[in-house]
Amino acid sequence: MIFPSDIAQFLDAELNLDAFKADSSNNGLQVDAPYTEVKKICFGVDASLDFFKEARARGADMCVVHHGLSWGDSLKRITGVNYKLVSYLINNNMALYGVHLPLDAHPIYGNNATLARELGLTNIQPFGEYHGMTIGFKGEYPTPISIKDFCMKVRELPHRGNFNALGFGKKEVKTVGIISGGAADCVEQAAEAGLDVYLTGEVNLQAFNLCRHLEMNMVAAGHYATECGGVKQLSALVRNNFDVETEFIDLSLQF
Repeated sequence: MIFPSDIAQFLDAELNLDAFKADSSNNGLQVDAPYTEVKKICFGVDASLDFFKEARARGADMCVVHHGLSWGDSLKRITGVNYKLVSYLINNNMALYGVHLPLDAHPIYGNNATLARELGLTNIQPFGEYHGMTIGFKGEYPTPISIKDFCMKVRELPHRGNFNALGFGKKEVKTVGIISGGAADCVEQAAEAGLDVYLTGEVNLQAFNLCRHLEMNMVAAGHYATECGGVKQLSALVRNNFDVETEFIDLSLQF
């Protein structure tokens, strides 16, 4: 029999959670179901009630997400939305595992490494600090492509979200930096590294002004969309190592 703690112990080691103590997310098993035998796990981006309900409808005993429920002391009081989410899991004997920055940073299963491979980049290397931890990746194209063609490649990624492009930099792209999700403020690091374009999930006014002043290209492809790849990789990893069914649930959020 397989229990949530077995899955959690495996993922803790594979994703090297101990190296990310500074992450505000309480990574790992956030809600246990210690007496539940795990036969199916659903994977998703967010620990939302919609996701939990859909996972339960598909027969899940456990959920694995990128954005979990427990951040700092956010569960200090189980009231309001916290009560709805935690009580739903407990009442349905479902476990929850959340993994934030370790999944962004992983060179094989991570969101950013996955995006780099999907975009056809070569010479992929770590890049970009977020809260003191390197979580992004950079790579290059053997032959430069136009910024327009790069935008088309991004639009053709498996998951699509709200798309924005700030084309203040070079018209041709060879080098690319990637930090998924809400890392618009890291665009300055891409410029300092001499990269031709920076890919992230969301754009904001600060990033707009930075790109304009630095003459830098930035593409934002959606917070949710840029962070589907990692949990899909984990779904395959768990399926290949345990006798359980796994499934990725895509709620197609345009953020």
